[in-house]
Amino acid sequence: MRIATLLTFLIILAAPGTTRAGAPTDTAAPGGKLHWQSFNDGFAAARQNGRKIIVDVYTDWCGWCKKLDKDVYGDPKVAAYLRDHFVLVKLNPEIKANVSYRDTVYSAAVFAQGFGVSGYPTILFFEPSGEPIDRLGGYVGADKFLPIIKFIGEDYFKKMKWEDFMKTEGDPAHQ
Repeated sequence: MRIATLLTFLIILAAPGTTRAGAPTDTAAPGGKLHWQSFNDGFAAARQNGRKIIVDVYTDWCGWCKKLDKDVYGDPKVAAYLRDHFVLVKLNPEIKANVSYRDTVYSAAVFAQGFGVSGYPTILFFEPSGEPIDRLGGYVGADKFLPIIKFIGEDYFKKMKWEDFMKTEGDPAHQ
């Protein structure tokens, strides 16, 4: 019994993307690390600096979440864009932690469920004010993720449909 408890403890300590307290760590990316913040700190920073928020809802056991960290967030173009346009938040709904959203405290799991998270990874997008924009469920490769974050990060979603935006994204002068 002691060995199983010790092994579980060591697995939790070694899990990538979290510290012992479940707080996010930075993701290595060429050209610099992405700075991931806790939920409450990230939303406060976004209000202060006027940047949109990405909430990466993940679990430690999720293979696609690890692939997203390595291949998408680790992509130099994606990482550079994220550093310039977003506040980045990691949220593990399996950690017993509370988040404060719009003056109400929720468990991380209840918050995620309230925004329709039913699988991992799921990425939630918010305005700096905390107003929800959209969500992206499942893994998307870097080549498809970059236009999505540009569409949201540069407010194209407010003035055109995704299909029209994708027509302009094919134009090298637009990129």
